[in-house]
Amino acid sequence: MGFKKLRNKMRLFSWASMACMFVLLSFQTDCSARSDKPEISIITEGSPGAEVLYGLTKLTDVLEAKKISYEKVASLQEVHGKTVLAVGLSNNDGLVPGLLKAGNHTVPEVSEALTIWKTDWQNKPVWVVSGFDDVGIMYGLLDVADRIGWSSDREPPLKYVKETTEKPYVNERAVSIYTMNRAYWESRFYDEKYWTKYLDMLASDRFNSMVLIFGYENGGFLAPCYPYFFNLADFPDVKMDGMTVQKQQKNLDALNHLIDMAHQRGIKFTVGIWDHIYRGGVQNGGISQQEEELGNFQQNRVTGVNDKNLIPYTLTALEKFVRLVPGLDRIQFRMHDESGLKKEEQDKFWSDVFHKMKEIAPNLRFDLRAKGLPESVIQSAIESGVNFRISTKYWMEQMGLPFHPTHINRENQFDRRHGYADMLRYPQEYKMMWRLWTGGTTRILLWGDPEYVRRFAESTHLYDGDGFEVNEPLATKMEAQPHDAKPFDLLNPKYKYYDYEFERYWHFFQVFGRIGYNPETPPEIWNKEFEKRFGKKAAPFIEKALHKASQVLPRIVASCYPYACFPTTRGWPEKQRLGDLPQYAKAEGSDIQQFASFDKQAQLLIEGGETAKILPSENSLWFEQISAEINKLADAAEKAAGSNQNKELKSTLTDLRILSNLALYHSRRIPAAVSYRIFERTKDPSALDDAIRYERNAIQAWQQIVAAAGDVYANDLKMGVREAEFMNIDHHLCGHWKDELDYLNQGLEKLEQQRREVKSDNTIATAPHYKAASLADNISLFQITHKPVTSALLNQPIKISVTVSAPAGVKWVRLRYRDVNQMEDYKTLQMFPSSDKDTYQATVPADQINSKWDFMYFIEVMDNNGNGQIYPDLNQETPYIIVHLIR
Repeated sequence: MGFKKLRNKMRLFSWASMACMFVLLSFQTDCSARSDKPEISIITEGSPGAEVLYGLTKLTDVLEAKKISYEKVASLQEVHGKTVLAVGLSNNDGLVPGLLKAGNHTVPEVSEALTIWKTDWQNKPVWVVSGFDDVGIMYGLLDVADRIGWSSDREPPLKYVKETTEKPYVNERAVSIYTMNRAYWESRFYDEKYWTKYLDMLASDRFNSMVLIFGYENGGFLAPCYPYFFNLADFPDVKMDGMTVQKQQKNLDALNHLIDMAHQRGIKFTVGIWDHIYRGGVQNGGISQQEEELGNFQQNRVTGVNDKNLIPYTLTALEKFVRLVPGLDRIQFRMHDESGLKKEEQDKFWSDVFHKMKEIAPNLRFDLRAKGLPESVIQSAIESGVNFRISTKYWMEQMGLPFHPTHINRENQFDRRHGYADMLRYPQEYKMMWRLWTGGTTRILLWGDPEYVRRFAESTHLYDGDGFEVNEPLATKMEAQPHDAKPFDLLNPKYKYYDYEFERYWHFFQVFGRIGYNPETPPEIWNKEFEKRFGKKAAPFIEKALHKASQVLPRIVASCYPYACFPTTRGWPEKQRLGDLPQYAKAEGSDIQQFASFDKQAQLLIEGGETAKILPSENSLWFEQISAEINKLADAAEKAAGSNQNKELKSTLTDLRILSNLALYHSRRIPAAVSYRIFERTKDPSALDDAIRYERNAIQAWQQIVAAAGDVYANDLKMGVREAEFMNIDHHLCGHWKDELDYLNQGLEKLEQQRREVKSDNTIATAPHYKAASLADNISLFQITHKPVTSALLNQPIKISVTVSAPAGVKWVRLRYRDVNQMEDYKTLQMFPSSDKDTYQATVPADQINSKWDFMYFIEVMDNNGNGQIYPDLNQETPYIIVHLIR
């Protein structure tokens, strides 16, 4: 019997019958009271939904594992336990609402809200676990189960259970999964034990959405996905080689079962249909021409879809797919030419799809990927009446800092490719879903930074955002590899400490899920997990080190990342050197408003001038300092652990030291890059000498990465294309850090050869030398006080005031502003002193504020010593202020 049918039948039973049904659902305890007095009596009201049953199962599993006696009864009058757990919805007429009302205690009336509240009945402690819906109750039960698990045998079982009332801060908290390689995907797809553990983790961490992506640079696999599940009699030529009816049914059954398992845990399920026809190009995922023609990519490809049958096949296939996958909650579509669609096909294709879906699935929600999304297609979706929203890249295809980039790369400024572009317009006709492409950045190394996620979660409320989506770690594992190749093992066998590789990333999932649900989640949630895994002595150091090390990769992406590395399928800041020095030195980073480029600092050194942006020299010092901090904490953890070093500790220390030395590498390569740009501008050989010297120091840091990695990781980390040239940089998404060391040494030889070929003559300008910074953040040089303007009347000027002082004296204060439209550049207004001491003001005229968008601004300051600062400070908060226009 299907789970949904079982649940519907259960709702016909009284609680007395339900209690006995629990036995059949593996509760494995007698419905009657035990002969000895149980520790806990569990009362569950009404007809629990699937999510509540799941939460109860996890709770009783913990009780049994810890040998804590319990009973399940129908009412308070029947309890024999020392403590009562009363479980039920907050909004009916039963016991739980009565207890809440008597105690004047309420549960927020929003989906997934919960309360865990202590009261008493006849001098007996009663813990009420309630929710506005079944998912809220489930979250409460899982929290209680976790906390009971923290108690020792000699402690009261509910010692660590705490009162709390919570509601979701971010509506949707999603994790996405790619299917880039058939062998790797199917090794998971058919493994129920795998999904049980995976979905248990997601539920515990309060993820409420899962996105399974079919397509995307797969070499034609699942492009489109429909023949993986069924054939269509009207289109006999459309098929997937080797895919029998039996295999299709197996795949369909596995998908539907996976969806049912997700639903039981309060997780909605989205299928991403990213390819609609295979036409090569970017869809091949970096596969060579020979591999495409002769290799096994061809035999895993869908054939038979062509220009003539594309639309009728898609409409028929979509209708059947929706019918055969009835539990599907959402479909995510890739819209533009990378899905295989020609530009001239897109308007009709999507118009027909929208009207068909409105007809066959009027309530099904659709996520439209923003990249390359034409305005005509947005209007078509609006006019068709389909339930849709737009899903866009938060920070290109990498994990940048925890705010929408102040200014995106120029290469993408004037199209809908990265970021929100011009789409946050009013009147609002759709919602936005923010997709953080963690899969291009945190591929294999451990990551977890609660403060990052707090700030990120706050930023997802821009434009009344609908939620966020992150990629799972190892997202691109085996991408661009033969579809029948055996998936590699991430860690060498003697370091493996888990059943499945995703389990090593528990803190990544924990911080995104729990903090996305509630930014005020108490740190003890992860403190206890660190203690369990690493021991009480080492745990605090490991935790602090991981939180600190998790700042490294986002900073690399934001501040010194070459644009050529933006794609998930090309850039990999964990492992890549990011090109030879001449290519690295051209980088601008990916927030060009916050960080000055290497060339800009070279120009300032040569020509003079000033900027409020973070200089590369300041950024170099930031990387140097954080490297030292991580090392200090890692060393302290290792010392605290002493001889009690398990495999997870050794693996974690390895990752921490890789990240520490990666930060050190960039701290040393930044001076090399600035010096090289000085050489490019002046042709002074001494600047090239400087660049070579700094590059040698950077290579030494990379040697330390190789040493830190040791033999922990596989020698060939197959995370994408083995070699590809893109925008003048060779990209390697396989191999090991020691391979990058070889490339670095080859690049150094090229620099030394270049130096030998440089001839001095009288036309060479005398070059200044790179100047190291004394501070990594200039905020301490200023005292800035500002009351943010967060709302303003439409068609009215906006007055901005700030108080600024500095020991060196204030040279100037400037207001930078634009509409909340990334296609615009910032305008500048000089802020002039007012009658109030140290106070500067500027007024933005009404005619410079476009009512179509909200408004945003930040403030730049400069002291008389040439030190600049942007306010707000990106190290502390979102470095700009959004002004909502009251319409």
